[in-house]
Amino acid sequence: MENNLLFPPYFSSKKDFNRCIECESKACVDACKENIIEIKDFYPIIKFGVNGCTYCDECAKACESDVLKIENKKNINAFILIDSKKCIAHNQTVCFSCQDVCEYNAIFYIGMFKPFIDLDICTSCGFCVGVCPTDAIEIKVT
Repeated sequence: MENNLLFPPYFSSKKDFNRCIECESKACVDACKENIIEIKDFYPIIKFGVNGCTYCDECAKACESDVLKIENKKNINAFILIDSKKCIAHNQTVCFSCQDVCEYNAIFYIGMFKPFIDLDICTSCGFCVGVCPTDAIEIKVT
């Protein structure tokens, strides 16, 4: 299993995902209303793009292998960061795309420019990833 995979936020241990290899239903994929869960090498992973994770619990409720469980709910295993070289707001262009979509109010600006993500507030939901016009939002898997 690769170390740079984003997993649904309901697991106890990454080794538990080995049970996914034998799961044929892939119910977690179908249960995801945001369509961000896909199967890669038998494992359910999160693929940010158009949407992010609402932490709705549906993938955990649908999991037939007991890999994903509501009682294990946590933030997604990543840090979300802004690359200042790619970010147009860091380069004197007004843009609030990432902040506008952030439900957790985790993105702050210095004046109208230089956005940064407060990692103590950010849940790594990923909604900011797809709205960035310059792909300045980076995902660092933990």
